[in-house]
Amino acid sequence: MRHPVLRFGLFTLFAIFLYACSLPAQSRGNLFPDTTENIHLEMVFNYSVTDPNTEAGVVDMVWGSSYTQPQSVYNTYYIPYSVDNYFHSLKWYRANHPDWLEYQCDRKTLASEFGAKRLAPFDVTNPDVRAYQWSNWVDAPLTSGYDGIVVDTLTLTNDWKRCGHYNTSGKWVQQYSGKPYDARFRRDALAWEAATYAHVHQLSPTATMQVNYAYQFNEPAADNLTMMTTTDLLFDERGFTDWGASGQNYSPPAQWTKISDVLSKVQSKSICYMTNGEEPELTDLISQAERLWVIANYLLVKNNCTYMYMSGFAADGSQDYGRLITFPEYSIQIGHAVGEREKQQGVWVREFSAGWTMVNPYNRTATVKVPAGQWVDVNGVLAGPTVTMSPQTGIVLLAQ
Repeated sequence: MRHPVLRFGLFTLFAIFLYACSLPAQSRGNLFPDTTENIHLEMVFNYSVTDPNTEAGVVDMVWGSSYTQPQSVYNTYYIPYSVDNYFHSLKWYRANHPDWLEYQCDRKTLASEFGAKRLAPFDVTNPDVRAYQWSNWVDAPLTSGYDGIVVDTLTLTNDWKRCGHYNTSGKWVQQYSGKPYDARFRRDALAWEAATYAHVHQLSPTATMQVNYAYQFNEPAADNLTMMTTTDLLFDERGFTDWGASGQNYSPPAQWTKISDVLSKVQSKSICYMTNGEEPELTDLISQAERLWVIANYLLVKNNCTYMYMSGFAADGSQDYGRLITFPEYSIQIGHAVGEREKQQGVWVREFSAGWTMVNPYNRTATVKVPAGQWVDVNGVLAGPTVTMSPQTGIVLLAQ
């Protein structure tokens, strides 16, 4: 049975987008833990944490939590965008809902994500698929005590070569070209996001939705901005470290400028933000210079609902998510921002009530005269009257 209320034409999609944009700022920022003062963490998963009470007072929020406790932590439930990680095997879908499965253009190969051939790739345009996802992955966790949901693997690019599906009569239904850049694919991804966002807020006025999405430079700017703002919080897994790509974990100047400018537009629409600092080495080997790059950028863009996290890779090469990781710099007492970021002396700076953050995103060394007063770096070493900033570095100065 198809659900008429879920048939999304362009007008309906536009109406849902207007609904999302019309939500007042308080319905977003005030629902999340306040981050005005100092540094605040959103932990990425906690599946390796045996006692969630250890998170209390350390992290504000958990992206994809295995627990609904402690109450002092904002716990969210993880859902994938277009595959089933949870309930049923691919074999079950072949037997029960073969029309839900999405194929490549050879009409034989499933459009599996990240090579996960045992997971069922869904046709997210199917109203029955959406109803199934919402009932099991949205309604159930939100009514069981989770504060919000987080959506992973959203994309505007057809990376998995989706092309079409077979209907209930076994007839092939062509949807996409199978090529990476496909206007209809983008439209359908945005429609799913808008519909799910509306569903979350219709279910509960206090529930929230976060999406993992990083600006895609080869896709239209307008579609990027829509994807990044049809949410309560934007989780940017790329951050300013390019997903921890070896040798590329400092955003090059043009990329840094684009990310920063788009982020300003996102935050101007009262969308909260989380910048992920993924580094290429083992977590225990992340250098202080790398940590300060992430932290200084975080402070440069933060407002009352901005979070960060840092991790490296595990010994087996997997992302070192799921465990509680802390660094000494998280205890920096820099206070609250007293102004917006500004470009001065060839770098970007921002004043805080108890210090300054400075970022040099460019490929040249900069000598910066520090403000009047006595300042120390995060190690307690006196700084000034000038500091030298190497290319693509960040520093934090604290009032002595």
